[in-house]
Amino acid sequence: MRRRAGLLGLHAAIVGLLVGCSLSGSIDPTKPSGISQQLLIRSLERGLAKLDLQRFSGRDVDVDVFVQSGNEAFIREFVIAWVKAHGARIVWKAPSVKLKVFASVYGTDQYTSLLGIPAFQAPVVNVPVPEIALFKWTRNRGQTELRVYAVDGVTEDFVEQLPLGVGRSKSDDFTVLLFIGFSVSDIDKPAN
Repeated sequence: MRRRAGLLGLHAAIVGLLVGCSLSGSIDPTKPSGISQQLLIRSLERGLAKLDLQRFSGRDVDVDVFVQSGNEAFIREFVIAWVKAHGARIVWKAPSVKLKVFASVYGTDQYTSLLGIPAFQAPVVNVPVPEIALFKWTRNRGQTELRVYAVDGVTEDFVEQLPLGVGRSKSDDFTVLLFIGFSVSDIDKPAN
């Protein structure tokens, strides 16, 4: 009787452990990932920092932002806030100049170099084999290219084109001999 109760308790513990392991409560990561968001905002800041906006300081300006891909509403509001922070007055009616800002590039890329054995599915037995990295370098890059055209606020005649504002950011992850991992990043450095 005791032995049967002991086995029943052991089985209950094993089943509880297995159920507990299979029902892990985890939060799904955001899309895009946090590191991608940091790469994007830093590259946008750095691209804007390369634009000479002092010539619009104290002037009534309207800003139109056009985005090829990405969160257009966020980029638009960020660019407008940046222009305001650099002394321009944002107006919607009768501006002296209209800025047409084109985010022709706004995105992230990832490149990986691996010295070792990549993960693969073993043939015949259909068992996954994990990656064995003697050295692995994962390069995450953010890039923004901004093209700004100034047009007359009333006639919409072309006034000038600002030099291209290019911003880049990076975050690199390294793995050495399977266990040693470290990161190198410039995303915490503010734009100049």
